[in-house]
Amino acid sequence: MSKQANPTVIGSFVLGALVLVVVAVLVFSSGAWMRERVPMVTYFTTTVQGLNVGSQVLFQGVPVGQVTGIGVDYEASRERFRIPVRYEIWPRQLHILDATEQNGQDLRALLIELVARQGLRAKLESVSFVTGQYVITLGLDHAAPPLELEQKPRGPVRVPPTPATRDQVEEMLQNIDLGSLVGAATGTLEALETLLRSPDLEAALENLNGTLAGTRTALKELNAELRPLLKRADSSLAAYGELATTLQARVEPLADRIEQRVDQVSSDVSRLTRNLDARIGPVTDAATGALDNAGEAMRAITDLAGEGSATRYELSQLLTEATRAARSLRSLADYLERHPESLIQGKR
Repeated sequence: MSKQANPTVIGSFVLGALVLVVVAVLVFSSGAWMRERVPMVTYFTTTVQGLNVGSQVLFQGVPVGQVTGIGVDYEASRERFRIPVRYEIWPRQLHILDATEQNGQDLRALLIELVARQGLRAKLESVSFVTGQYVITLGLDHAAPPLELEQKPRGPVRVPPTPATRDQVEEMLQNIDLGSLVGAATGTLEALETLLRSPDLEAALENLNGTLAGTRTALKELNAELRPLLKRADSSLAAYGELATTLQARVEPLADRIEQRVDQVSSDVSRLTRNLDARIGPVTDAATGALDNAGEAMRAITDLAGEGSATRYELSQLLTEATRAARSLRSLADYLERHPESLIQGKR
């Protein structure tokens, strides 16, 4: 007869297997089930394609959580759809410094304060253009005005969204009037085709060809004429070089002689200047004495001919007598001219 299995042994194996499964789950999940979590939600109004459950949540590039759920809500009052993206933040990834108590509730209060006062916003960012995967990035927009959102006491922290880059690009593309652009491009192509088929363009091209041919011929002729001229110019430059060498050879001795002569003339002029200085002094003294004597003579003449002097009075009397004598002589001359015989016969 076969031996009956022991239930205790079987139970021990089953219990051990369960323990191993639990340990494996804890090891491979890196303790994710045991983590503390702060639930958060962001309502997007644009597409979230590329975002999946389990995608990372980054704060300034640091992984701080993961996406836990994505859904679709229809707001009947506004007649629009919104996409709630639910994610969780791990308090162990965010350290609150200078706090007396660090737990999930403190982190939740901090996140609510950041949303309201510091501009905490959620945004979709691409991880790779090849795979098309997206993650949620959290960041502070200090330019954002204070925002008061309805935060439920036990519900997830609500974070407003900011437009993703692809949404901005799509909006820009939607605002572009493709019909106008296509029409403008079509008109440009038609105008270009008309211009290419224009006979004026053909005539202009023919004239241009003729002009280019004439220019080519002129350049050939000019090249043929310039070659001898360039050769003569080279010969002239060589001759000028030889002339410059010769002049330099002759000018340098002449310059030396001129420099010596200038030095000699400068020394002669210096000696002449010293001689003139030595001789001009006595001449200047003699001239000064002569001028002093002349001044004394002029003063003496002034004293003789001055107003009220005896010499001037006597000269005046002499001039008066001389004038009278001259009149008498003139009268005598006139009488003798009329009566020359009076010299012989005497006056009657």
